[in-house]
Amino acid sequence: MPSPLRSRDQFAAAAALLGLGAGVLTFAYAESWGWLVALVLFPALVVRACWPAMPGWLLLTWVAVPTIAGEAFRVTQTSYLIVTAALAVVAAARRSRLDTVAIGVTMASPFFPLLFEASDWHRRIGAWLWFGGLLVGLAFGHVVRKQWMLIAELDRTRTRLAEAAVAEDRQRMARDLHDLVGHSFSVVLLHLSGARMILNSSPEAAAEALRDAEAVGRRGMDELRQALMLMHEGSPAPATSEAGDPEQVVAGYRDAGMRIDLVVTGALDGVSAAPRMVLCDVLRETLTNAAKHAPAPEAAVRIEVGLDEVALRVENALGAAPAGSGLGLTGLEHRVGAIDGVFRAGPQAGHWIVEVSLPRRLAAVTS
Repeated sequence: MPSPLRSRDQFAAAAALLGLGAGVLTFAYAESWGWLVALVLFPALVVRACWPAMPGWLLLTWVAVPTIAGEAFRVTQTSYLIVTAALAVVAAARRSRLDTVAIGVTMASPFFPLLFEASDWHRRIGAWLWFGGLLVGLAFGHVVRKQWMLIAELDRTRTRLAEAAVAEDRQRMARDLHDLVGHSFSVVLLHLSGARMILNSSPEAAAEALRDAEAVGRRGMDELRQALMLMHEGSPAPATSEAGDPEQVVAGYRDAGMRIDLVVTGALDGVSAAPRMVLCDVLRETLTNAAKHAPAPEAAVRIEVGLDEVALRVENALGAAPAGSGLGLTGLEHRVGAIDGVFRAGPQAGHWIVEVSLPRRLAAVTS
């Protein structure tokens, strides 16, 4: 059974039922012309349930004025139960200044009969008891209103989290496609450029370069097809074939005609898998950028394996301004930062320098 506190309409409907019950009591214990007071009060909360935009001050005026008259002339005894329910409904809704004033007047209303020929019960404790009852209704409505505000904030937070998850998933897909397609086609272009330059002087070497370009292109298409299939099933894209081996990454670019000076200091075998894969991602991206933007397909790569960290430095001649979107460098910075590494990239003395420092082992897997 749904809680009547879940929505304003359900809460108003529940208050209307309570008001009808209190109205029956008012009829039952009415004296003299008190039944007229009960008749006026009886439909008030029902009208409020059918009219959600009904002003709060109007509802409180509707129920408070007849109640004060009935109590002052001692013809009703339980009509303040209806006022209490109405006060809870008004307190739970958005309020205007006029509503706030009406709430204050209603809270003081149990003491108004004292100005007339009130009963001794009213003079001793009755007014304070009704005041306490109204205070409970006001507090209950305030608590319900706070609960609705929290529910609304929870829904907004849930929506923001869902939007962030979708955006993150799109970024991941863009990064994976960039890695798979961008790097493969960069190597293909290197092979094609080399083949074009030696087509007349060495046809056999040019044909070999074209075959290499075809092989890299087919491998890239297979990886792209596999990645799309896994993304469609909700799984992350697979790693490229050179994942985790920087020397193999460099070899692939060398085979495509790129001149790379590689110096490795220390043993890469002692580096954990995650830092090694991130290092290869950075190396692959920077060599691809060098092939695209440097005046000549040349780069110097230094890898130093220390006791606690692995440092990578890739340097190439600074060419024209990069025409890319910057997605690759941004993605690399995020990946390096994800394992507590440091990423720096920028021009220095006519060269484009990329420097990365990675932990040799992740803190979570060291023993």
